Amino acid sequence: SSTGSPCIEVDVLGMPLDSCHFRTKPIHRNTLNPMWNEQFLFRVHFEDLIFLRFAVVENNSSAVTAQRIIPLKALKRGYRHLQLRNLHNEVLEISSLFINSRRMEENSSSSAVPASLMFNTEERKCLQTHKVTVHGVPGPEPFTVFSINGGTKAKQLLQQILTTEQNTKPIVTDYFLMEEKFFISKEKNECRKQPFQRVIGPEEEIMQILSSWFPEEGYVGRIVLKTQQENLEERSIIQDDKEVILSSEEESFFVQVHDVSPEQPRTVIKAPRVSTAQDVIQQTLCKAKYSYSILSNPNPSDYVLLEEVVKDATKKSSTPKSSQRVLLDQECVFQAQSKWKGAGKFILKLKEQVQASREDRRKGISFASEFKKFTKSTKQPRGLTSSSLVLASESVQSKEEKPVGSLPSSDAIDYR
Repeated sequence: SSTGSPCIEVDVLGMPLDSCHFRTKPIHRNTLNPMWNEQFLFRVHFEDLIFLRFAVVENNSSAVTAQRIIPLKALKRGYRHLQLRNLHNEVLEISSLFINSRRMEENSSSSAVPASLMFNTEERKCLQTHKVTVHGVPGPEPFTVFSINGGTKAKQLLQQILTTEQNTKPIVTDYFLMEEKFFISKEKNECRKQPFQRVIGPEEEIMQILSSWFPEEGYVGRIVLKTQQENLEERSIIQDDKEVILSSEEESFFVQVHDVSPEQPRTVIKAPRVSTAQDVIQQTLCKAKYSYSILSNPNPSDYVLLEEVVKDATKKSSTPKSSQRVLLDQECVFQAQSKWKGAGKFILKLKEQVQASREDRRKGISFASEFKKFTKSTKQPRGLTSSSLVLASESVQSKEEKPVGSLPSSDAIDYR
């Protein structure tokens, strides 16, 4: 499949001092010819004991699609095509990695480290130096870079920051370090979320905080120097914002609209309580922008909201009855919804559909009235026919009661 998002994982396998792990950024929707163009630098102390593992990993499922494990000494310098294999170590004919490897020899006299320190984790951690960026430090620049080691704690970094300030005598208790995580918005129109903030404890190690940040998960982190006064002011602002949000929550309500489109049978929107039917229709159409049927009719004035309320069963009728009505364009939806005494819903309809159903209903009513008139007119001649039959039977009886001599002349002639 060419729609995958592959990334490369490089593992340096060897002694604990040399072992490390690298991972590239994923190349989205390209498995035929992805290009990462990334480079990794790692130090090696025991070259004879090191193996390199290259793995092609699917970013979405973390499944390994191809790999290759080779000794570090077998990796030649320069540009090379590295043939990949599957998980059963079978050669894949097409899959290969194009890499460029080079080695740099360090001066042994300047970087001589005792062998005992290579196996001592705590001492080795203290020997490694790192750079950390701290925002909010007083000065002309918005941030300042400090050098720390692997075991530096927050209180030590705070003391280092405050000692670099000149012409001032800051008090350590007036300052503290805060961790901030800013969420990365994937779309330009997406509203920006508030950053996650957390006060860093004095005994926390800075490198552990830095290693816990993963930009591929959708956020970036930073360390900020704060004062207690700023913290109090921010808390008051946040409290005011919460009150505003709570007040806005009280002034809004949720409404569910049915039959939005064939692709979206229903949707739930949050609207102000003063929203009219046209306002709710406009929000519904905006939320259903990916529907093909909605794209042909994007005008909200072409739609109406049909209210359908199911009334509870009464003593006379055990089955519940439903009633429907069309909301006016400027009618308040919240007030209409609050009047429901039973189950109800709003249905999105085209005005043409509502008009057609009304015409069909009128035709049905007129047909019923005409049918009643017809039945009434047919009942009257039937009554006349029955009375004439009675009269005819009476005349027949009278004829039978007459004597034979009283027969008509025509019958007498025929008899003769």
